[in-house]
Amino acid sequence: MYIKSWRTWIFFAYVGLVLYFSAQPGNNLSWFSQLWRYDKIVHFMEYLGMGFLLINALKIKPLKKSEWKFAILFLLVFPVIDELLQHFTPTRIPDVLDGVADVLGGLTGAYLRKYF
Repeated sequence: MYIKSWRTWIFFAYVGLVLYFSAQPGNNLSWFSQLWRYDKIVHFMEYLGMGFLLINALKIKPLKKSEWKFAILFLLVFPVIDELLQHFTPTRIPDVLDGVADVLGGLTGAYLRKYF
């Protein structure tokens, strides 16, 4: 991952956006309330983008096996951190199934970007 690359900065901005929305109290997200019936789909799509952007940032040069393992580890650990952050945020409820949707979305996005 190259710090001078715009791909890297898009990935960092996306991660920051995910963390920002995770740290928002549920009351602040009332404009988003219509999408919560599709909660798992929203989580899957959110992390599909993250996985895609992560591999996109890493694929500036050919992807090494160690970089691929790092990406997979990140996509397994970051959703746990995201759900833990929601545990400490007022009026937000962490959910194990949200974490599962996050991991599946991230891995799907990573594999899509790696092979296409």
